[in-house]
Order: sequence, then C-alpha cells, then structure tokens
Amino acid sequence: MKRFLLFIENNFTLWGVGAFWIFAVMNPVLKKYDNGSGWRLVIVFGVLVLLFGVVNWRKKREKSLMEGLGLLLFILAMFFSFLFSQVQNLGLSELIAFSSVSILYMILAHQKISFVRGFLRIVLTVSSLSVFLGFFLYFFRDEPRMIGPFFSTVYHSHIWPNAFALFLLMVWPVGLLIDKKHLKWKIGFLVLLLSALLLTFSRGAFIVFGGQLFLLALYFWRVLFRNFGKILLVLVAVSSVFFASNYLRGLQYETINVEEKIQFANEEGLTSKQERIDFWKGSIELTKEKPWFGWGPFSFRYAYNGIQKTFLGNSDHPHNVFLKIATENGVIALLGFLIFLFSLFILAIRRFSGLTKEKKDFVYILGVAVAGTFAHNLIDYNLNFFGNLLLLFLYLAMIRSFLIKKVESKKPVFLLFFAVLITFISFYEGSVLVFAHVKGESYLEKSFFPNSYYLNHADNAIARGYFTDAIQNIDKQIAINKLDSQAWYLRGVVFCKREYVDFDLLLCKESFEKSLELNPMNEIMYYRDYLRVLSRLSMEKQDANFDDFILEAREILEIYFIYVDKNIHFTAYTSNVEAAAELVELLVPYLGSSEAEDMLEKRVEMLEKATVFRANKTF
Repeated sequence: MKRFLLFIENNFTLWGVGAFWIFAVMNPVLKKYDNGSGWRLVIVFGVLVLLFGVVNWRKKREKSLMEGLGLLLFILAMFFSFLFSQVQNLGLSELIAFSSVSILYMILAHQKISFVRGFLRIVLTVSSLSVFLGFFLYFFRDEPRMIGPFFSTVYHSHIWPNAFALFLLMVWPVGLLIDKKHLKWKIGFLVLLLSALLLTFSRGAFIVFGGQLFLLALYFWRVLFRNFGKILLVLVAVSSVFFASNYLRGLQYETINVEEKIQFANEEGLTSKQERIDFWKGSIELTKEKPWFGWGPFSFRYAYNGIQKTFLGNSDHPHNVFLKIATENGVIALLGFLIFLFSLFILAIRRFSGLTKEKKDFVYILGVAVAGTFAHNLIDYNLNFFGNLLLLFLYLAMIRSFLIKKVESKKPVFLLFFAVLITFISFYEGSVLVFAHVKGESYLEKSFFPNSYYLNHADNAIARGYFTDAIQNIDKQIAINKLDSQAWYLRGVVFCKREYVDFDLLLCKESFEKSLELNPMNEIMYYRDYLRVLSRLSMEKQDANFDDFILEAREILEIYFIYVDKNIHFTAYTSNVEAAAELVELLVPYLGSSEAEDMLEKRVEMLEKATVFRANKTF
C-alpha cells in the first residue's frame, strides 16, 4: 500500500497537469478564459492546484526569496486591481488564472522535478497532433491561415491563428531535445511544426522565430557546422511542405499572397500595424491616468473605447503583455512581475556554468522557448488561452528546478494557504455555475464574476416588454461596470419605449449620448438610434452639433463599407451590417441627391457582400 501511495505521489502531478494541459489545448470549446467558456477551465484548475500542493507537501525545496516576493507582489496588486476595478463584472478569471499558475510554479520550481522528460514527451505528442489537425482544417476549411486547435465551434469568428503561432513558438524548440538515436523523429517533428508556423502567416511569429534561431546559433554554433547538411535538409523540407500545402489548398480555396503579407500590402496588414501602434500609445495614456492599480483586469477594451482612434480598431488587450499589466493592474503589479522574471534570469546566469551539459541544454532550449513567448507577447497577447499560460509557467518552473543547488525539508505552509484560498474561490464560483445551469440563471447574481449576466437579463426583459425589470438590471450593470456603453445604450432603448411607464425621450437621448461618449467607434447602432431620437424630438435644427454628427456618421459608414467588403475583423458576421443599412436610410434626407444615391448603392453592395460571407461560414 505504501508503495502504491508513493507511486501516486510521484506521478499525480504529471498525470494531473499533463491531462489538464492536453484538454486545455485540444478541446474545441473552452478556449480563452477572458470569456465565459474558458472561465470553466480556470475554475477546474483553481481547484486542482490545492491537490498539487498537498501531493507535493513532503518534497524538499530550495529557499528562494526574490521570486516569491515578486510573484506575491504581482498577485496582491492584481487582487487590489480587481477590488477597485472600473469593470468589476470582469477580471476574476484572470486573477484566478495567474494566481493558480503562480502557485503551481512555487510548488514545483524549488524542488527537483522528476517528470520533466515525461511532460516534454506530452508536449511533443500534443503539438504534433495539433499540427495534423491544423493541416486538415487548412485543406478542408475556408480559413486562409493555419489555426490548429485554436478555434471555437461555438462562434465562427472565434479563430485564433496568432495564438496557434505563439503555441508553435513555445513548443518547437522542445524538438531539439529529442535524443540523437531518434534523429529521424527529430527532423520529422521540426519539419512538421516549422511548416505549420509558416502557414499561420503571422509576421510577428516569423520575426520571433528568427530571434530564436539567432539565440540557438549562439549556443549551438559548433553543432551547426557539424550538422549543416541536416539543417539544410530541414529548411528544404519545410519550404517544400509550405509551398505544397499552399498549392493543394489553392485548388479549392483562396490562399494568402505571401509577398503582400510580408510587405503589409493588404488591408489587414495595414490596419493591424496601425492599430497596434494606437493600442500601445493608448495603453501608456491610460496607465498615466490610473498608475497604481490600473483600470482593472480585462478593462482595456472598455477603457480604450473612449480614446480609440479608428473605427472597429479595438481589442481585449493592448497587444503587449507588459503594457497590459501596467494598464489593467497598475505599475505595482508590473514591478512585481518584472522582479520575478529578472530574479530568475539572474539566477540562471549565475548558476548556468555549474550545470552538467545535459542540464545546460535543457535550460537553454527551454529558455529560448520562454524568450520566444515573451517576445511574441510584446506585439500580441495570447496568454489569455489557458493552455499557453500554463505551459509558460511550467517551462519557468522546469528551468528553475534545473538550477537548484541545495534542498532542505521546508513545508510550504504560506503557499498552501494561498492554494486553499484560490481553491475555495474556484469551488464557490464553480458551484454558482452549476446551480445556475441546473436551477436557473438567477444564481449568477451571487457570483464575484457576473460577466454579462445583468446585461443579458436586461436585453431579454426588453424583448419581453418588462421594462421596469430591464432598468433595474441595467442600473446593476452600470454600478459594477462604469465604462459599459452597451448598458447605457439599453437604458436609452427603454426610455424610448412609449409602453414604458417612465417613457422620456430626453432621458433616452442623454443615455444614447453617454453610450456614444464611452464608445464612439465600434457600434453603428448607437449612431442609428441617436439619429432616430433626434428626429423624434425634432431637434435636428436646434442641436448645434447636429451637422457635425451627420458628418461623423457619414465618415464612419464610408469606412465601414470597406471593412465589410474585406470582412476585416469579421464584421460581415455582426449586426453592425444591418444597423449600417438602416443608418444609411436615416441619413438620406440630410444628403445631397448624388451623395444619397451613392450611399444607397453602397448599402446594397454591403448587404450582398455580407450575405456571401455569412453563407461561407465553415464552423
């Protein structure tokens, strides 16, 4: 019995973490944890982390001060950021996600991890399967970039080729650790993954991959000379698979023009480049406004709306992991995270020379994978996929484990306390979700993370004509999310209803103005309904800003016609299309005859184009 329990103790962490990570990466539904579906993944792992702590309770550990202090400062600052958040209906999922992986890091990093090779074999297997899936979808689905398992079957627009590119940057270096006696498998693995990386058509990933190659060349320069022929073979094979795949796909579907993609010559590239620059500048501006604890986890989309530069040019994050932390969680959280990373980096430099050759290779190659992860997250952010986030912290824990010099019998009491706290919150939130599913959605009111519950309830109440109920839920939503333009918009919708006992067109107008103030560049329906209420109030001539409003609405429509034509940001799938068509009809009386005729023609073309795109949905 003791032998069996010892076997379970030594293997539970590998089995538990490995099985969970496989599911997090490969499942087609529970993906990003910043929306409702991925939150379930975070809850499960938040419960599991206590089990990992208990199983590893007796393991001997090396003392570590700065890493722990850095992570503690980071998590505590994130907690206060959530507590004082401007968008308190969001963010708990990120707090639990980062807290749980940080706890797992501290559980594993300072002991001698026995399952490194076992887990890396899992990484090799899963990454290979993900690429095979990617090739299948690339040949038989309309999406022009390889996405691997980074898609959701719930919504067609939920496909994430850049997240898959990050995943590949994290896993391909592991192929270099395959033993020499399995050389054919090593070459096959590298060809498979690097071909897939090219087929993601991620410019940022290409740049980061070049940086990874440079770092590897610095360390393995002797190996490069001895194996130049094999390296050339890999490069030729990768190129062959890439061009052959594009040729086969081109027999049935459209393929991306490589030259245009590299030169940012297409519309997507131009918008992507400029929007990122705007995000970075906006993030710095927002950080200056609330420097200490930021705007709150997952607040960027809401906070940035008011200073957004281009129509539909918004994002859930500023496409930079460090700017994201600074904007949403504050400079204290950023300082803690940097202390953690810097202390680990310095320790690796100090102890690297004392390692065996095998350990040096493991540390350096995993370090290249980690460096690639952070480099890619300087221009994008895909750690909101729990599979990517978990793999990053496991790599960091493995690197730290290889650097251990002396272990002692040290019980992680303080660490286990935090694990209990995270598990309690996760278990509570999981119970709320279960009761909400079994007994009714009203249980979501008891959640620390109500997400869009009140907003959805208000929307449904409006549809049923329960306007008083709708206003009550809208007020609750505004109380926990002061930046929610949609709540103010629905408030205006209710006050515009003649059936509502407190019907008031002036309050309707004020609510629509507030929604436009908070979010002027993303929802055409705000412009449509604001123009409608102005017409109902006969305020076109009395409102001094009316002509400016008409001009702004016209300019947005001209941009939007182009966006639908190219389906930029998948806008052809959204209700903005119908709202834009209705806005054109409302604008016609205020336009010259030739301009009105041109607008109406573009309206017809937009609706036809959207119909074509919607008919070609593949998920």
